[in-house]
Amino acid sequence: MYRHQRPLLALSSEVTVEYEWKKGQLPDVTHRPSVLALAMMTNNAYNSADNATDWYDLGARWNLSESFGWESDGIRGHVFSNEDESILIISIKGTSAGVLGGGGPTSDKDKVNAICDCYQGNEYRCENKCLESNIKNRTYYYDHALEIYKDVSDRYPNATIWMTGHSLGGSLASLVGQTFLAPTVTYEIPAERLAAHRLHLPHAPAIDTPVWHFGHTADPIFMGVCTGPSSTCWYGGYAMETRCHTNKICVWDTVNEKKWRVDIRSHRIADVIEYILKQPEDDFPLPKCVQEDKECEDCALWHYFDIRDSATSQIVL
Repeated sequence: MYRHQRPLLALSSEVTVEYEWKKGQLPDVTHRPSVLALAMMTNNAYNSADNATDWYDLGARWNLSESFGWESDGIRGHVFSNEDESILIISIKGTSAGVLGGGGPTSDKDKVNAICDCYQGNEYRCENKCLESNIKNRTYYYDHALEIYKDVSDRYPNATIWMTGHSLGGSLASLVGQTFLAPTVTYEIPAERLAAHRLHLPHAPAIDTPVWHFGHTADPIFMGVCTGPSSTCWYGGYAMETRCHTNKICVWDTVNEKKWRVDIRSHRIADVIEYILKQPEDDFPLPKCVQEDKECEDCALWHYFDIRDSATSQIVL
């Protein structure tokens, strides 16, 4: 069993959130059907509920409880529940970007939430104050994702809430999960540890955050190697420079063991579902989930500076 946090106060950048501790259940990341079901939920977050072509049937155990964001061009997804609504799973849609072969009505805002304009020129220089302000900007998805979690939590006070998502949706799910210590399972996300630190989310050694990240080595975004002017990400206007994840990573070594090529097209969640999770257990066993390497370094080529450090201050007595 596990205890997670339930917010008691409205969320705002100016409000300190207090918590009431409740018992809950953890997802079993060693159980293949569970990992597959959550992956299917992340796929379904890209589709409206009436999309019979791309929607995965989750079977009798999980029901679509409600949807959010489909009337706008911002954050979207669905909430799934088990039969007695004791467990609710918020699944957040990832990036609908042309660089990944798609696009769509949310692609412009998706891109704004995946990048920031705090770099200087064509150099590897980024201003810290600008970066932190961008992450905390209320027009960004993180703040809206917190509101979605709080709304579901308020309406289902006795339920355990899990978070999930793919790509950008998974990064958002992880940040929300860390904010409320809610169980979270993500797929192929751009590494989010740097964003979590910028948001000052809990990462003390004593806190075992219930967050797991699934991915494979042929996905350049998950591995943090979609970098530099020659990369597909750069060509699409993205700088996917982070490579360090929070808590535990669960990685299929598809490059060395299956001879897959590193390719941006393997970032699609359907590839994980069809070519990994739906394959025989002997061919693709579930990976062991381990703590991210303590020596992992984000954005090694980048120089972060704070413009406030260069300003001189005078004290008048």
